[in-house]
Amino acid sequence: MVSQKNLYLLWFLAPTYPLRETLRFKPIMRKLSKKVIKEAAIELIKEKGLKEFTARNLGNKLGVTDAAIFKYFPTLRNLFEELLLDFIAECKQSFSSIVHSDLSAEEKLKKLLEAYETKFLETNGAMPLLCFEIPRMNDVGLRELIKEYWDFYLEKVGEIIDQGKREGSFREDVDPKTVGLMITGYYISKALRNLVTGEPIEEDFSRKIGDIILKGIKK
Repeated sequence: MVSQKNLYLLWFLAPTYPLRETLRFKPIMRKLSKKVIKEAAIELIKEKGLKEFTARNLGNKLGVTDAAIFKYFPTLRNLFEELLLDFIAECKQSFSSIVHSDLSAEEKLKKLLEAYETKFLETNGAMPLLCFEIPRMNDVGLRELIKEYWDFYLEKVGEIIDQGKREGSFREDVDPKTVGLMITGYYISKALRNLVTGEPIEEDFSRKIGDIILKGIKK
């Protein structure tokens, strides 16, 4: 494959106008796959949000035409749906394995926060932002996917809090839904701050929010 640098060199050395025009408009195609497109889509969402998320912008990021993208995803909605389904499936598997483990409630809550952090860092904060923006779209199907994820997540947090109450480590007046929303709110705020200020997302931040939450709910 001709590199970008060599392509420019050929263009300047081309002796005739037709050859120059051929070289000028010949695209440098990047090998595509669904995985490559989804990774680029997450980066683009993080950089520009959903408002400027278009097939053309995604194609520009990948160095391909938008038609090449549509060979893998007939519509951008299909792409959004796959991103969400991947994220939800991975979160469900991770959260379920934690809740069904033999750990104490306190350790389970810490592990859940660590798992959340892992998914957060994998997408550099893009998925929480996507989950935040999609409910504002006029798409019932995608909104239902988000609702399914929220319900599952809050259910698992609730199971951990209920276990902590049975063990006598968490206060009886703790509301599981409030705890779940506090965790999610912190992560979304983290993503928004990174988007607005460019402040890097440091690793191990789940431990900090975990210490704060546990201090508030433990007896």
